[in-house]
Amino acid sequence: MIGRCREGWKSDWGEDKLRPNTNEFELIFENHQKSWDNNKDQYPIAYTRRIEGFIEPLNKPILEDLSPSYVQRPIPTLAHGLDRALFNPGTHWLRDPRSRVYNFSPWLEDLPTVTDFAFERLTGFVKSSRDEELWQLAEQEDKNFAGSTSSLTRMLCHIYFLLSGDKDVDTTTLTYSFRDKPATFSPGQRIPASVVFKYRDGRYAIDSHSDKYEYEDKNILTWMGTLLEKFLTIPPDKFKSYMRSHPPPADFKRPTREAFRFAKSQQFVMRSQLDCHDKRLPGTGVFDIKTRACLPIRHDLLNFEEHSGYLIRSQYGPVESFEKEYYDLIRSAFLKYSFQARIGNMDGVFVAYHNIAKMFGFQYIPIEEMDERLFGRGRGTGDKVFEKCIQILEVICQEIIQCFPGQSITCTVETKEGEDNMNIWVEPAEWDKTEERPVKQLQLYVSNYLGVRSVSGHRAIEECDSTREKWNIHWTISMLSQDVDRIWVAFRKAKERQFRAYNFPSGVDASEMPEFWARLNFGGKPPSENEAPYDEEYFRTANRQVQQLREMSRRGREEANRIAAEEAGKPKIVYGHGRPWLEEGVEEDAEKEVAVEEEEDGE
Repeated sequence: MIGRCREGWKSDWGEDKLRPNTNEFELIFENHQKSWDNNKDQYPIAYTRRIEGFIEPLNKPILEDLSPSYVQRPIPTLAHGLDRALFNPGTHWLRDPRSRVYNFSPWLEDLPTVTDFAFERLTGFVKSSRDEELWQLAEQEDKNFAGSTSSLTRMLCHIYFLLSGDKDVDTTTLTYSFRDKPATFSPGQRIPASVVFKYRDGRYAIDSHSDKYEYEDKNILTWMGTLLEKFLTIPPDKFKSYMRSHPPPADFKRPTREAFRFAKSQQFVMRSQLDCHDKRLPGTGVFDIKTRACLPIRHDLLNFEEHSGYLIRSQYGPVESFEKEYYDLIRSAFLKYSFQARIGNMDGVFVAYHNIAKMFGFQYIPIEEMDERLFGRGRGTGDKVFEKCIQILEVICQEIIQCFPGQSITCTVETKEGEDNMNIWVEPAEWDKTEERPVKQLQLYVSNYLGVRSVSGHRAIEECDSTREKWNIHWTISMLSQDVDRIWVAFRKAKERQFRAYNFPSGVDASEMPEFWARLNFGGKPPSENEAPYDEEYFRTANRQVQQLREMSRRGREEANRIAAEEAGKPKIVYGHGRPWLEEGVEEDAEKEVAVEEEEDGE
């Protein structure tokens, strides 16, 4: 009998022998589901909403240029002969510590006092949500989201941490001093990122967000960065017009808006300020200016006056060296620099190393060099990483706005080191204060594939440029079904990880700190009700490591004072000049003329 079954009829489908083996992605969610089994009576499923998708290579640039509707100010160029550093790899001393000869203008050595700079004569920073040009371009291009480098790069960093599986950076090019030092991203780089989605007419502009009121106004490095961008790009006579000690010229007009690159992706319009330009550089010739304060100032911010004595004494070494600063850049800044450079279609970054009071040297770091330290030696790897991170950003932003549709929202994202998911907490920016503020939690998981092979994030990044197999990503976003109390507990812990206390400065105790805090006014603005209030929770006594840095800075000041006393009255010698450099108002003394000429190689 045709079709007869000797074993008899079965009531189920039987074993599916063609079913593929469980892959890495399924194992992740099986384990995730098991964590809820013990509470399945209270939470029958782990999530109330879950979506998933697949990201494949675009085979074209992720960003496309947009033309602004207004006439932009010309992009500045470096002054003082600093452009030489653009075409010579490595760090360049402003003044050689051995011979005491200047490689660049001695005018650059002594930095202006930040409180003497007239910031009100600049156009100032404009948040994404206050940038009408950005809103108009988003409407013109029919994009849901708009943002700037300052508001998007920290989110992109946490996406990369997840995508790469906490891949280490490459510090093998450094000397033995850093052989046993951590090759992970710094704790400051891993701090949870918070942003605000400002809603208007069906679209969202994304701004950076901080719970510390306007504490950025108390950060001297924020103001110093703005000051030094002018200091490095205009000659001394023009720079004086920005100092409060010099009244503005009679024909002074508030500058027009800074130059920006606007670009679009599938869901975004993005904005990047264009700091500097040199037509001899590859591509657009545009690069970013980064002013890097030395180690102790970054770790002991309110003690900047004492740390202005810290010296960079050598090219290499574990401390007081350019190499130490470069090592910290790799771990704490290169990732965001690389994202910012790509949003702005830039060639690299120009770094100026300083201690608030003195300039030490300069270094140009092309984007290819940053890519090697971050991702490896594949030439196209950085572009592929950026493409994937932007695509994932678009996916999560679409899901974030579904939490509280049609209103402004605040969002905090975090990929904790060692975990396989990114947490996203979303809350309304405004709510009825008589009710408990609602909050929702999303979780993002990703699985990397080279072709059909499931691989780790490390391997995907290391091999994506050396294999013909396409780098694909499977992603899943779930909205957790936990009650609000449990979500709030996880959210508060993330906010606590954002917290970084300030140290009491030397000579200032807890009772004197409120007065010290009130005097911090770098921008010259009159006190207002919106000024960041003093909160003792944010301050602590300096620990042993910080005390050691303070001692190092004190020794550095003593050394600097000794050298200054020895050189009092002596001419300042500049490499390549036929006579000593003379400060304004100093008469030339022919008997003191000393020249260090550039010589051609002879036989």
